[in-house]
Amino acid sequence: MNKRKFLILMMGAAGLLAVFWLFLRFSPYPALRQFQQRANSVRYYDRNGMLLQVTPLDGGLRRETPQEIPQYVKDVFVFSEDRRFYRHPGVDVFSLVRALFQNTRQQRRVSGASTITMQLARLIADNARTDARPQGLGQKINETFNALCLETRLSKDKILEMYLLNLPFGFNTEGAASAARTFFASELNMLSPVQVFALAVIPRRPGLYNPIENPRNCISAASELHGRFAANKKLKKAWPLLAQIRPEDWQFVSSSARRFNYPFELPHLIRGINSGNRSEVRLTVDLPLQNFLEGAIAGNVMRYYSSRVTNGAAFVIDNETGEILAWVGSADFFNRVDAGQIDGVLALNQPGSSMKPFLYAMALEYGFRPTEIIADIQMTFGESEIYIPRNFNERFNGPMLLRAALASSLNIPAVYLLYRLGVQNYGDLLFSLGFDSIEKSLEVAGLGLALGNAPVSLLELVRAFSVFTRDGVYLPLTWEADSKTREGINIFSADTARLILSFLSDPNARVLAFGSARNFRTEFPAIFKTGTANQFQSIVALGATARYSAGVWMGNFTGETVIGRTGSSIPAAIVRDALVFLEKRHGNAVDFPVPENWKPQRVCAVSGMFPLEACLSVIDEYVRPDEGLALCDWHKIINGRSVTVFPAEYQAWFNAVSRQGSVDYSSRPLEIINPRSGFSYLSGPGIGSNEEIPVEVIGGTEDVLSVTHNGRIFSSNRPFVFYLPRITGENILRVQNGGEEETVIFTVER
Repeated sequence: MNKRKFLILMMGAAGLLAVFWLFLRFSPYPALRQFQQRANSVRYYDRNGMLLQVTPLDGGLRRETPQEIPQYVKDVFVFSEDRRFYRHPGVDVFSLVRALFQNTRQQRRVSGASTITMQLARLIADNARTDARPQGLGQKINETFNALCLETRLSKDKILEMYLLNLPFGFNTEGAASAARTFFASELNMLSPVQVFALAVIPRRPGLYNPIENPRNCISAASELHGRFAANKKLKKAWPLLAQIRPEDWQFVSSSARRFNYPFELPHLIRGINSGNRSEVRLTVDLPLQNFLEGAIAGNVMRYYSSRVTNGAAFVIDNETGEILAWVGSADFFNRVDAGQIDGVLALNQPGSSMKPFLYAMALEYGFRPTEIIADIQMTFGESEIYIPRNFNERFNGPMLLRAALASSLNIPAVYLLYRLGVQNYGDLLFSLGFDSIEKSLEVAGLGLALGNAPVSLLELVRAFSVFTRDGVYLPLTWEADSKTREGINIFSADTARLILSFLSDPNARVLAFGSARNFRTEFPAIFKTGTANQFQSIVALGATARYSAGVWMGNFTGETVIGRTGSSIPAAIVRDALVFLEKRHGNAVDFPVPENWKPQRVCAVSGMFPLEACLSVIDEYVRPDEGLALCDWHKIINGRSVTVFPAEYQAWFNAVSRQGSVDYSSRPLEIINPRSGFSYLSGPGIGSNEEIPVEVIGGTEDVLSVTHNGRIFSSNRPFVFYLPRITGENILRVQNGGEEETVIFTVER
């Protein structure tokens, strides 16, 4: 063959090789793309590096992606499976010939010729295969072809990495990283030399060589592999510690092998996290606090289960950073009977009175003062639909300062504030505080919104409650540990937030409703607010210190009424204990800041005015330096005794029971308190025309009231409280007193 022909032949061969390479490189290989896109397990750690979960895949399989695979691990596996891995193009012809010769001579399979690349190609094919047909000659040829395709598309390092991340080890385990954890409860880079060699032999036959069930077989195979590894001069020089294993060291394989018990912490939170393509995520959660709260919730559910308290949830955050410290979604995630997989942190429940601090803060922002007196007396609100709120204890307490009304969680003052401020305005405030869940219920909530009749989540409650410890700044929450600074939004002024802190941390202010409740006692400054709703189906407690905010919900997910005397004391005790847990560990309790533009001053506890000698009950309350309190005119010294003279609006309350003092009936202009224009009453079966409509009129200068009802004229003496018959249709009520006159029009429907 002349030189020219040889050159042409070589060029032709090179061209054919190039075409073949291009075909291998660019021919369709959808199974590879599918394989590369399949999900892997994600490792979740708490803020201190404690493992929370290695998320299971279908069927409980774990397949982790480590941060890196140590080079010595790669070298051991390459030596064990494919010593010429870095020198062949995906198919080792030498090994193929050798295996063919040995298997033919022995008349059985004694040697294999699959390279690491071919094994990876088989894993890729198995992942794409939809049937379980046994591998035949055609599939073997396809595996060889795909191995060549892989070599043209991926580097050797990438092929080896994919192989080690997806290699089956049995026991629902794939990949070297998960195998290290499953068989030795260790991270891959923490394995001892003998454990590395033991790990390398398991994939050959997982049932025969796993160190948990068959430690002798595993040690024998690993020892033989190590002997050949140590005899290789190049590897011995590269990894002297791997080569220098003493015979007695192999016992560590059997003594250290144990089936790892994968933790399953924070199931509700973690299942909602989109980790993207990350192999591990560090959460802000504090595992000791999480476990403490899980135990507290489960223990109290067990204790009060007969009262239909079948579930509970807890949520804790760091006020300064917005980091989530604990997320307990239910008493038992695996309890299907009581819907344990419902997340109580995100579930919507009526929060009851726990929402009131936001309403009172809004009132302060709109100009209400801490010395303002709100009448806790029977009031009627509404127009065509009448709303008559009641206090929890079914009592009326008369004149109340804002401090006591909020701290003792009185209902009527809260409804009165909302009536004055406007439902829509309050709804807008709640939206700015992150209560997105009320969007659908706001329209029908009405004045009941003051008492928490719109369902919200525990997360929303705690997040909003923390604004008071942050000088009125709303801060988004985060579950991921990072160094990012989150921008806050000013919702309330700093002084408004500090006034609410003062109200809710005052034990004397809550005595009316809670007495000296032990569940609110702490050795550090703390605020608390509780709420009950839906006939105790939903029981909520919120608490906060300068550093932390916590919330606990208890009840059930089935809508059943809680029975017995449970009340909000159960979640309140858990909230208190959570704050104690955190503050004791932190030490050096932090005081709440005081308002800057207000000063404490002695005021009359009944009228909120500047106290005089006749005022027997005096407290400290915040006032503006330029406010100039009026002198108290509710108290007088008569015959050497202090007498309270209540304004006209307290007449019905005052006369309902025997009280000390009197009422200044003429202190207000004439006004019909009930009914109001637009009121609509029902009449018919079950109600009866003989049922009368209560009327209350206050004010006026005379002690006799002239009344005209649908043309009928009569009179009423002080106090002006009387009843009208239910007359179907439009009713006109006119009252006259001295030179004053008032008229209302209401209806009675059939």
